[in-house]
Amino acid sequence: MFRPLFSCIAFVILTLIGSVLAIPSGIIDRTGDLVLRLARWWARGVLASGGVRLHVRSRAVLERGRPYVFMSNHLSLVDVWAVLIAVPVPLRFIAKKQLGAIPLFGWAMRAGRFIFIDRQNPVLARKSIEEAARRVRGGQSVVIFPEGTRSRDGRTGPFKKGGFHLAMSAGVDIVPVAIRGSREVMPRGSALIYPGDVSIEIDQPIPTAGLTPEDREALVDRVRARIVTMLDEPDPARS
Repeated sequence: MFRPLFSCIAFVILTLIGSVLAIPSGIIDRTGDLVLRLARWWARGVLASGGVRLHVRSRAVLERGRPYVFMSNHLSLVDVWAVLIAVPVPLRFIAKKQLGAIPLFGWAMRAGRFIFIDRQNPVLARKSIEEAARRVRGGQSVVIFPEGTRSRDGRTGPFKKGGFHLAMSAGVDIVPVAIRGSREVMPRGSALIYPGDVSIEIDQPIPTAGLTPEDREALVDRVRARIVTMLDEPDPARS
């Protein structure tokens, strides 16, 4: 039990240090990339303190300087740290608006130019997606958890369509990402991280260029099916 308690204390300390350093870093570097480097340092420190061993496998051939929309299943808060470490290109998360209001941590996310979305307000949510699409067209890769929330039972849930509208609007490829083991090392609702193995698999990009709104449902199904297949997870939607 000592290790999980130690990881909780380490998480608080590392988050405070990282947030305090990130705020002036965002002033020095308006791109937010310096904050992203700090975020990756923070992620490595948090996982190491909890005894989490991250295993990364990638089949993706990603072009340097080209933006992508990464889409992953979502099991635990650990997923955020795993993606920060595993994805080899500069990226930003699309996060719920409430995170941006957290003192220090939220300010650090804003300094890093992360994108916030108000899920309770469809008009503002649409504007956030449009802003994200503009950023992606400008060369910024983003990460989305299309389920919208962490899985309650460990299975991949239905995908929301906003992220697919973003990718199609920007005309960029979607990169499917599959994460295993994160729910076991940090169960939903737990503040403790337990030692264990987490694997993350990054698949080949799926193009969206030339697709029309009528193609969106098929694209959602294709991306979700790719992730479910990587997880070797039975998919009742296809049974």
